[in-house]
Amino acid sequence: MKNYYKAGFTLVELLVVIAIIGVLAAIALPNLLGARERARDSRAKNSLINLRNALRLYYNDYQVYPTASGGAILGCGDASAPGTAACSNDFETSGANGTLYMKDLPESFVYAQTQSGDAYELYVVLENGSDAEIAASATRCGIASPVASAYYTCE
Repeated sequence: MKNYYKAGFTLVELLVVIAIIGVLAAIALPNLLGARERARDSRAKNSLINLRNALRLYYNDYQVYPTASGGAILGCGDASAPGTAACSNDFETSGANGTLYMKDLPESFVYAQTQSGDAYELYVVLENGSDAEIAASATRCGIASPVASAYYTCE
């Protein structure tokens, strides 16, 4: 008498494996989707830090931070009078003594200069509203009523 064994998995075994894979995917997927969001936020924060450094270089040259208009930086005119033109893509003064302070400004940021010109407030709205650095940045800059999900840097 021959004994035949069927090779393969039973239906129950396959269903158990599919269920385990489904549970693991349900746990991992939200973290993977949030990773892209966190990466974009990290890039925005780093761009803001680079812009802060560029603003400091501008201050070293002119002893005043550039003026603001509607959240944009007015500091890209001729080097003899840089506050006459808004910066669009790059943060640089023009003319014979022009200086490139920052190539490729961040996509969306809001800039405000103080009345005296010796300080500023700069922020970008992050995608991840639960980022722990949001509240800390507003406190560090002394912002009483921060914009929702905004990461601040100031001088």
